[in-house]
Amino acid sequence: MGFGDKLIQLRREKGYSQEQLANLLNVSRQSVSKWEAEQSTPEINKLIMIADIFGVSVDSLIRNEIDIPDSSSVTDNNSSKPYAYGFYEYKSKTKVFGLPLIHIKTGYGIHVAKGIIAIGNISIGLISIGGISLGGICFGGLALGLLALAGLAIAGIAVGGGAVGILAIGGMALGVYSIGGVAFASRVAVGGVAFGRTAIGSYPRGENILHTSDVIRYGQIKDFILEHNPRIWKPILKLLTLFEEIIGSY
Repeated sequence: MGFGDKLIQLRREKGYSQEQLANLLNVSRQSVSKWEAEQSTPEINKLIMIADIFGVSVDSLIRNEIDIPDSSSVTDNNSSKPYAYGFYEYKSKTKVFGLPLIHIKTGYGIHVAKGIIAIGNISIGLISIGGISLGGICFGGLALGLLALAGLAIAGIAVGGGAVGILAIGGMALGVYSIGGVAFASRVAVGGVAFGRTAIGSYPRGENILHTSDVIRYGQIKDFILEHNPRIWKPILKLLTLFEEIIGSY
């Protein structure tokens, strides 16, 4: 197998386009195309970089009599795969419902981790941590799940700069119950600016409103919420009233 074919194999196994590989090597896409067509050969420093990126030896790249094994034939799923330039993958051998217990996959480009515990650029799991995370309990820049903590969180319980959920807590929060700088809620909204059927804040808007400047005793916010929402779930009520001191009710 010649160098060009080896480079194509390695690049495709990693999911890199010619342009992505070129960016890692600080060369033009045309250079990568010529190497793969064996119209030219990279300089030794570029060969070393290529070997580091793909976790192979320079010798295996340039010697035609040495083939590079197809990664799809590797069956050991309990291994770490560290490479240069930030790429790393770990997949545990233990599986639950057909998914690895732990899957970590990070690096340049799009890398998706799927597992019971998933950590990656994009992560999907029962516990998910990533730039984009989806699953049960999610942490990330963008998170979607039952419980999400993120810059933008969408979940049953969502906490973030922007939060959307049944219970939403954030700079801007939208939900059935919401707490935030700007809070929108179908039932109870608590915040600086609050919009809801029951609205509590500095600038409340709704059917039942309470200005925080009018609150004169501890527990008044709790009593006000209970008056208009007598069947509210107690843990949610506790969360809504924890903010009494912050918004100036003491």
